[in-house]
Amino acid sequence: MAEPIQRNNDCDLVECLALWKAIHFARELGIRHVHLEGDSLNVIKAINSMDVDRSHIGGIIEATKAEIALFTNSICSHIRRKGNSIAHALARLATSISAPRTWLGDTYPPIRKLAAEEAPTM
Repeated sequence: MAEPIQRNNDCDLVECLALWKAIHFARELGIRHVHLEGDSLNVIKAINSMDVDRSHIGGIIEATKAEIALFTNSICSHIRRKGNSIAHALARLATSISAPRTWLGDTYPPIRKLAAEEAPTM
């Protein structure tokens, strides 16, 4: 899934909005168990905190927590930026498209290539 966005220097805001959109999309699809990953440690800590977030993105954080609570099972974990190349490729795509794009049952070809490269080899 990729939605058009304008470039923004507030990485935590962009990461938080992307997380909220992903959660909302998963709920629309009827998914009950989610494992969410993000490379913004600030956002992941805020999402996992029991405290009310009073930062400039606190409203989005609290809305995201409320959505997450509706899942049967959820995990929200931090991943280093190096391990998050697929998310960054989708973010780059989002800055260049004019309408939302969603792939179900198929994968955007450049993302498919990244996923194959990141897949553990056996």
